[in-house]
Amino acid sequence: MATGNWNPWGNRHYYQVLNANFQECYTPVGGTPQCQSVHNVMFNTGAIYVEKLVTSNNEGFCAVSASCSFHFIAMSGSTAAPAAGQSSTGVNGATSSGDCGNAGGSGGQAGTELASNGFTANSGTVTDITGATNPQSSTVVNIFTDNTAATTVAQSCLVNEVVHNDANRVNLAAATFSAITLQIGDTIQITWSISWTWT
Repeated sequence: MATGNWNPWGNRHYYQVLNANFQECYTPVGGTPQCQSVHNVMFNTGAIYVEKLVTSNNEGFCAVSASCSFHFIAMSGSTAAPAAGQSSTGVNGATSSGDCGNAGGSGGQAGTELASNGFTANSGTVTDITGATNPQSSTVVNIFTDNTAATTVAQSCLVNEVVHNDANRVNLAAATFSAITLQIGDTIQITWSISWTWT
């Protein structure tokens, strides 16, 4: 009886464990950074998007490209905690939304994504995974600067495109943190770390 793996390259399940971690660092003008890391939620609908992309390249939204991938960070002033089971894709509706702060739509978080004062969703700087250890992490980092008026932020999301309230928008993960009101010139650095584990 033969035993062992017939695949000479071995099996790697890159999507076996996917985790997202969050940190924000607020810096008032002339001040020192004040950072906090909080528990975040990875949405089931966002995880399904990633799974379909890996297994069949048919996720049902926009084709992966520089303008459609999880390297965009969005912000919200919503303090309503997200839940993994809330639908986090598409336009703003009664039960679903890809907007930051509005997962589950008007029947869920019922918040709004920030789209002014320097807080429009933006692409972050990506550091790709390296090395051969397990787990491996990639990061997405962006610094938002309040540029018009005092703005309160309380939530950040890792999304697949800049455009909000859009049929192709997918919100992968969200983190709610202690609300911060930024004044003109204040900055907040958002760091999302995505961990990949395989066996």
